Amino acid sequence: MRKIHILLLLILGQIAFSQVNSTDELYKTAKKLDSLIFDVGFNQCDLSHYDSIISNDLEFYHDKGGITSGKEAFTASIRNNICGGPNKVRRELVPGSMKVYPLYNKNVLYAFIQEGEHDFAELGQGKWIKGSRAKFTILWLLEDKGWKMKRVLSYDHHL
Repeated sequence: MRKIHILLLLILGQIAFSQVNSTDELYKTAKKLDSLIFDVGFNQCDLSHYDSIISNDLEFYHDKGGITSGKEAFTASIRNNICGGPNKVRRELVPGSMKVYPLYNKNVLYAFIQEGEHDFAELGQGKWIKGSRAKFTILWLLEDKGWKMKRVLSYDHHL
């Protein structure tokens, strides 16, 4: 019985501490990639780098907007709806909400999971109006020696 308790404590300890620290290089990489997708791409409408950080077979699942499949469809959606639509939207990462979990295969890092919360605002009558808050989970995969956004869940949108 004592061995079972020790084993359970070890497993729970591993789960509780499997997220990387905010000073870790992987966390900094996730923060940079998040900024490229959202701060530069979504907020500033500079999509020029999307080709190098989005997987060709991206799957983006949104609880209000449905499924977007593929890099081209995702990029077109941002270009046409966020950057080219009549209502500009801004996304901000909720401070302190981002967590990063590395994924290994035989002790070799091959992917990581980024999760957090983000706030949205819409530009209306010359000022930003607070919109929804939502949760997100992104699977980043190491492809061709670079990180690619592979799978995305954006859910629990609420005011």
